[in-house]
Amino acid sequence: MLGQREGAGALARIGVVLAGLALAGGGGDANAQEPDPLGGLVAEALRNNPGLEAEWYAEQRVAAGVRQARARLLPQLRLESRYSEQRGALNLGEFVNPAYAALNELTGTSRFPTDLEITLPQRHESRLRLTQPVLDPASWANHAAAVHRSAAERAARRGFARRLAAQVQSAYLAAASARSVVRIYEATLARVRESERVAQRRVEAGESTPAVLFRARADRSEVEQRLMEARVEAASAVRELNRLVGRPLEAPLDLVPDSAFLRALPVSREAAVQHALARREELARLDAAAEAADAGARAASAAFLPRLAVALDYGVQGRELRFDGETDFLVGSVILSWSPFNGGGNAARLDAARAEAARLRAQRREIAGKVRVEVLRAYDAAAVARAALGAAEDRLAAARSAYALVSRRYEEGVASQVELIDARTALTAAELNRSLTLYRYATRYIELERAAALRAIETRRMP
Repeated sequence: MLGQREGAGALARIGVVLAGLALAGGGGDANAQEPDPLGGLVAEALRNNPGLEAEWYAEQRVAAGVRQARARLLPQLRLESRYSEQRGALNLGEFVNPAYAALNELTGTSRFPTDLEITLPQRHESRLRLTQPVLDPASWANHAAAVHRSAAERAARRGFARRLAAQVQSAYLAAASARSVVRIYEATLARVRESERVAQRRVEAGESTPAVLFRARADRSEVEQRLMEARVEAASAVRELNRLVGRPLEAPLDLVPDSAFLRALPVSREAAVQHALARREELARLDAAAEAADAGARAASAAFLPRLAVALDYGVQGRELRFDGETDFLVGSVILSWSPFNGGGNAARLDAARAEAARLRAQRREIAGKVRVEVLRAYDAAAVARAALGAAEDRLAAARSAYALVSRRYEEGVASQVELIDARTALTAAELNRSLTLYRYATRYIELERAAALRAIETRRMP
């Protein structure tokens, strides 16, 4: 039995050395095909997470603003119809009717009507107006601003998706780590129960005092308590993961082999920084927002320029509510509007837009500096966590060998119970440390992946 355990420890150390050699090869291309053990879980979260769905609807709201701004550049068709009852309105018939009466008297005929009623405006008027902007710099600039605002909102949604991907992976690692702790305490409970059985046998044989049995029972009770606490923590971690993924809270968790997380750092230190500066959504959002502010400045400047449009009107008008060929009309117009001065309002808008663009670019430089620091911190933390893997495996192998020796000597009556408990405690601590070290490295890897924007985020259209 001892030989098997020592052989297993040697194989574990060899595995760590091989993994270390693979990890030492880190620093390749960020686009290289790396194993992605949690890719399916991330994809499921990106499909089902309600927070990401809310971000998608926010993006759609801003995208509708782009269509609204574009509509101002396209032809507009409008129908207007009016019928009015008039009192005291100017009636041109009062001036024409006497003249027509005089003409009838002079000619001795009744050719000219003398009961005309011509009021302005006409009682009824219905028209269709088709207008098309020809020269409208302000609307062009407003459309460009809306496009950039949409790009900023799209970057914000992708940034949310990137953070969600990191949260889901970290939540899985927390759940897997908690499950690992449960397994370790279950194995430890089997050991202390065996120790209790040996103590019971030795007390019954008169080889030990009852105090040895009581100490063994106390040791077992302590491990049972730790196991119950670990199971509660594991269940809570699984529920949090299921919440993020959009699953039922009590859905079972499929574990990924621990070996899947022994991955090399995908890029070098400086390459991680450059990748983050080129791909982080926070920077893309600020770039788009600054472009939108520039477009807003152009719109404010365009307010000083004239606007030109063409219009075509077709309708009917007259004293009665009639639609026929005798009362229709067709009018074509060229419309020029210009407001060179409005009390300084346009100049104030221009100054505000320019200040906003300058503010956003200054903020972008500040965020870029923070991103650089964040990536370097994440990279260094991942490198340190990676280096600790070998030491954790060596510690575990040594603790297993020590426990095997002390356990055999205790069964033979050579080692004391204190030595056995100390060896068991050291073995449990080494197992917990190895699990913690592995999952710490996996977590640091994910933090680096998020900080350097290494994961390709594919966000599909939400339902």
